[in-house]
Amino acid sequence: MHRDRARSLPALLATVFLVAAAPVAPLELPNHHLTPGAVGSIDGPALRVSEICARGYSRTVRHRYDAEWRRYRTAMFREYGIPHELWSHFTVDHLVPIELGGRPFGFIGKAWDLRNVWPEPKVQAKQKDAVERALHAAVCFRHGYRGVHLTLEQADTAIARDWTRTPVGLPVPRGDE
Repeated sequence: MHRDRARSLPALLATVFLVAAAPVAPLELPNHHLTPGAVGSIDGPALRVSEICARGYSRTVRHRYDAEWRRYRTAMFREYGIPHELWSHFTVDHLVPIELGGRPFGFIGKAWDLRNVWPEPKVQAKQKDAVERALHAAVCFRHGYRGVHLTLEQADTAIARDWTRTPVGLPVPRGDE
């Protein structure tokens, strides 16, 4: 039996090498011409860190899922040119998350304000949510996120530029989502 383990070690190492060297699908980013990211409200005062970091803040500004929201979602999918039969593969996501002061939902004049929403592939949603939580911790918590402390502006800029390359890295998603 000991000899079998010794012979299987090279096979195991070869398998680990092949799995580690296999290409990983790249995480997708939004089209920055359509979704550059937007913070705060369109006509309100600038948000303060104390507001955003208050427990339950995002629940107070998140729009309910109703007919108006469905029209908003439809406008976003159309803007991105995604056919209706593929919508189930995406989730409507805020590029700059609400918990970092991202613009939740609204209009500019009579047109939908789509600057902070994009069709995020569902397969990567947990990963982006983990980045959002880590950035929120880096801004709001006294200990930061693993020693990383950021201003709200730094976090917003980092996630709007490229959510896969922020100062907090790519944290491991929680298993309960």
